Amino acid sequence: MAVKDLVAVAGVPSRSGGAWYADATPERRDAVAVAALRSVGAVLVGTAAMHELAFGVTGVNALGTPANPVDPARIPGGSGSGSPVAVAERSADVSLGTDTGGSVRIPSALCGVVDFKPSFGAYPLDGVLSLAPTLDHFGVHARTVREVAAVHAVLTGSAGVARWTGTPPVRPGAPRLGVAAVQQAECEPVVAGAQAFAALGDAGVTLGGVELPGTRTVLTVSTPILLAEAAIVYAVVLRRGLDQIGPDVAERLMEGARTPSATHAKATAERLAQHKRVSCLLDGVDAVIDPTVPITAATFDEARGEPELGRRLVPFTRLANLTGHPAVTIPLPGCDLPVGLQVLAATDEAALDVASWCEHVLGSEP
Repeated sequence: MAVKDLVAVAGVPSRSGGAWYADATPERRDAVAVAALRSVGAVLVGTAAMHELAFGVTGVNALGTPANPVDPARIPGGSGSGSPVAVAERSADVSLGTDTGGSVRIPSALCGVVDFKPSFGAYPLDGVLSLAPTLDHFGVHARTVREVAAVHAVLTGSAGVARWTGTPPVRPGAPRLGVAAVQQAECEPVVAGAQAFAALGDAGVTLGGVELPGTRTVLTVSTPILLAEAAIVYAVVLRRGLDQIGPDVAERLMEGARTPSATHAKATAERLAQHKRVSCLLDGVDAVIDPTVPITAATFDEARGEPELGRRLVPFTRLANLTGHPAVTIPLPGCDLPVGLQVLAATDEAALDVASWCEHVLGSEP
């Protein structure tokens, strides 16, 4: 296994991808999740690169950015850039990361691997540097849902593994899936998603359109929570000056410091309302599916020239952080560049079950 560079590993400094942590002292003990996996025989191969302070989704970092394993001219996505790259290039079988707005699912989708962001609080975050505690989740990158489910079993103490691993029955017993409405465009994720929906329908899946909270609503509610809490977590960075922080991260921290507490409180109350809304929607289906990311990986040149790229990467991933529901991304086969299919469900077990079923039917397994 590999772990994101904000997860404690005994004897290794946690630098959170930042020059500000260059002189960090080695950790005294493993994070709880790392210790749990080591206890069942997992071997740590190293810590993985990331977007600075986990506060960005392109993965681009002045200290070094791993190239996308499919095309070295393209970004890996972030914030956990090195974690899915390690899995995709087979430096590691699994990798641990964190997800506050899509930081495990976005790079997994752009690099063509599986990822699982469990329900809020499902995995222990002891020994993990925070960004925004209300939205922070752990996450697991792997090449198959089976591998993710095995890690899930260890970290939750559960004996269960995804029900549909192996050779799932296609008929009968296919899941009922809601298809989230997305903007119609001739871009590869939307086209590939539509093809996947058709293939699932042919396999016996019951498909029906559902209306998730709109992108604008999700961003309006989640952004002040993210910014305000990050500014509190990194208050010491703000006090000491931002000269050692990248300009993109510095700008977000300053914006967070300017966010009124009343705005944060209002957003937190709305978060609970959105959780109830999505929970009610999931009562009627086994899961909701949509593209994980609406675009494919940008080139490094495009990323440097487009300051709003981050907003284009997060519209479908932020919701699960806001509501705390589990979400899996699996790669869709046959695409020129990696495209992910996101499975959002009411429970961790349901998300893994449906994702494994989809993986088998769509031929996503490596």
